[in-house]
Amino acid sequence: MADYFTSDHFKLLNKWKGQKRDESNPEQNRAYEELKKAYEVTEAWANKVKAELFPVGRVEIRKRPTNQGNNFAGYNWAKIYPSSEAPKELAYTVGIDANDGFVVKIDTVGLDDSDAKRKAYLDLRGTYDSTSPFIAKLPTADGMEKSLDQLVTWSLEAIRNFKLRYDEVVSKLSLGKTLSDEDLLKHFDGKPAFQTFRASWSPQDKALFCRLARAVHMAGMDWWHMNKGVQVRFGRKDPGKERAVGVLGVVRGTRTRKLSWTRGVGALPKLHREPLAEELVSRIEATLSAEHDSLDDWLVLETERPGLWPDQLRDDPVEHGDDSDEDETPDSDAVRSPINRIYYGPPGTGKTYELSKLLKREYEQAMTSVSKEEWQNQFVGEKIVGLTWWEAAAAALYHLGGNASVDTLLDHPFMRAIAAAKSANKSVRNTVWGALQYHTIESSETVKMSKRMAPAVFDKLPDSSWILAGDWKDAAADLKRLVDEYDAGPPSAEYIKRYSFVTFHQSYGYEEFVEGLRPVLDGDTATGEIQYEIRAGAFKDLCRKARSAPDQQFAMVIDEINRGNISKIFGELITLIEADKREGAVNAVSVTLPYSGESFSVPANVDIIGTMNTADRSLALLDTALRRRFEFVPVMPDARDEPGAPLGGLRVSLGEQVIDVPRILDAINQRVEVLYDRDHCIGHAYFSALAQVPDGDERFVALQQVFSTRIFPLLEEYFFEDWQKIRLVLADNQKSPAARFVVEGQDQEDELARLFGSDHGMDSYSTKRHYAVQDAAFSNPDAYIGIYKTLPT
Repeated sequence: MADYFTSDHFKLLNKWKGQKRDESNPEQNRAYEELKKAYEVTEAWANKVKAELFPVGRVEIRKRPTNQGNNFAGYNWAKIYPSSEAPKELAYTVGIDANDGFVVKIDTVGLDDSDAKRKAYLDLRGTYDSTSPFIAKLPTADGMEKSLDQLVTWSLEAIRNFKLRYDEVVSKLSLGKTLSDEDLLKHFDGKPAFQTFRASWSPQDKALFCRLARAVHMAGMDWWHMNKGVQVRFGRKDPGKERAVGVLGVVRGTRTRKLSWTRGVGALPKLHREPLAEELVSRIEATLSAEHDSLDDWLVLETERPGLWPDQLRDDPVEHGDDSDEDETPDSDAVRSPINRIYYGPPGTGKTYELSKLLKREYEQAMTSVSKEEWQNQFVGEKIVGLTWWEAAAAALYHLGGNASVDTLLDHPFMRAIAAAKSANKSVRNTVWGALQYHTIESSETVKMSKRMAPAVFDKLPDSSWILAGDWKDAAADLKRLVDEYDAGPPSAEYIKRYSFVTFHQSYGYEEFVEGLRPVLDGDTATGEIQYEIRAGAFKDLCRKARSAPDQQFAMVIDEINRGNISKIFGELITLIEADKREGAVNAVSVTLPYSGESFSVPANVDIIGTMNTADRSLALLDTALRRRFEFVPVMPDARDEPGAPLGGLRVSLGEQVIDVPRILDAINQRVEVLYDRDHCIGHAYFSALAQVPDGDERFVALQQVFSTRIFPLLEEYFFEDWQKIRLVLADNQKSPAARFVVEGQDQEDELARLFGSDHGMDSYSTKRHYAVQDAAFSNPDAYIGIYKTLPT
């Protein structure tokens, strides 16, 4: 087959489109054969897209350049059906067009323009250009500059960005076969235990379950069985994989069907073993229909495909606590063991990227699915607890309408949160009274304290209630805005982030992480001088937030975890972070903190996630106690040259010369692993940004920058003063002189004589060899191609 499309293919489409095939015409015969070769490329294109996005789909292609009337077509295309159940009247299509260049779209199949469904489709599609919700075009010239793998990458991105998905178009056009309840349940009956289980269902039970199953399926989610028992789950799970991407719901119970809903979505909160009833199923149908986008954000979908049934997916493995056939068993999805995990690997391997995906999936929640009360609790925890006592009193007083007693103020959520966050050694009532009196206006007739402090914003009424007074509107303007924001509730366009981020370094200590003394200018005392207070560190503060939302999972993210003194930073927490030592666990442990004297333990809903660069410090040198308490996940360089890989299809084209970037990385890392070790390989992230630069001279200049400012200095650091090893890593010993990044001085004897005279008495072979960096090599394409040229593909 042809490796890729040629300009000749587009010329032939333009020349012959609409003309009747004449087999006696030699020129037409040549065109026919050439366009058949183009169809082979189209087929390869479609198969690669299907493999990435639609693993259970199929490709259909005619491979004839003429239509059923034997006229040459002006296009060349293949159909991709995302699943075996996809209606034959609708498919994704990829192909080339005489007028439109390279096109990816959702299109009808076999329907003429007079068909009612085709007309409905055209209304839905709109203008035939990239403003359509499911059409993407690439001009011929731009597409011809790409390789097949790059074209596939563009296609994947285009499909993922369609504003309407395949299932949504199917639904809007009322296409496809509607499964009867019995046909639907056959997808679940592959498991004999489930088939026996449902035999006792009433007609109402069966109808309700099938309604739920259809709603989940139409939302693009999957159903699958647990390996043991009759529990079924739904969410997202990819074919062939043992672990799910995410679990949204669980149906279980041998006597009564009960549903656990693992996270709040829209107006539907988390649910624990709710009976599967008419009203609940109706709420789920409405929620799944309205919250498509928020579900996509949570599941971080890597493939765009219809939902799958249990007979298309592997069962989940049984884990400890997952035996849920009996109604009394714990809900393993509502309560999970806390995670202590470290992502490790060489520099530039995407550890931060993997972490960002995890945080987005597990520890962020769209505001649309958060209740106002839940959002306000987090708002107080993040923006109120840092206020001083007078600021908190002013904010609470404003929120209470400008008039309240001290008892009412102390009961306000602002004041309770600050009291919980500040040192427990203070008398909160006395402290609040003092703050109110110190900041009372001078003209007050009820407060006789002589010492006053700015700003003066309070006054006490004869009945001992307090009001806002004086220039409080100006002095407390920021506090007013804060309270108004609190009252307004969650902004719909944002996310709640349930994690804290710190970076360990040699000076980072227990005081920053757990608790310690901090100097403060105490505006709530008569002196106004610098004092010291016990301040919660990042981890202790996160634990406080986690206790206020026990149904949500929080994460303490520690970047460069291996660069800190673990024993010094964690202190007694090294015991408390173990899963079985957390609050509420079987072997729960608490300790008395040394500064505050408080009893402290770690909530079960706090995960600890770290990253470490193995080039900075060997994994073997980590504190043994820490190693026992964490799981380690390697994130290694990825030099695969295939669609979906970080460097898949990445090339630098310079006329007839093409630099293969994945092979450069692979060759360098093979040699680094032999000459140094696996922990000092070079990550793909150093090169991945090249894909955003236009191919040709501009991308080559970017490659030069990467090598001269990042890769080469990194190798110098790894192989300090050992230039011969750097030469071996870059294959300079196998290149022509002009293509060598590092060159060796040739006239060692002459150089010694120049420096020390003729009678220097030194052996030229025992003295240090002279090496120099050849700057011209960085702008020589052969220097890069030579890195991998001698290695087999």
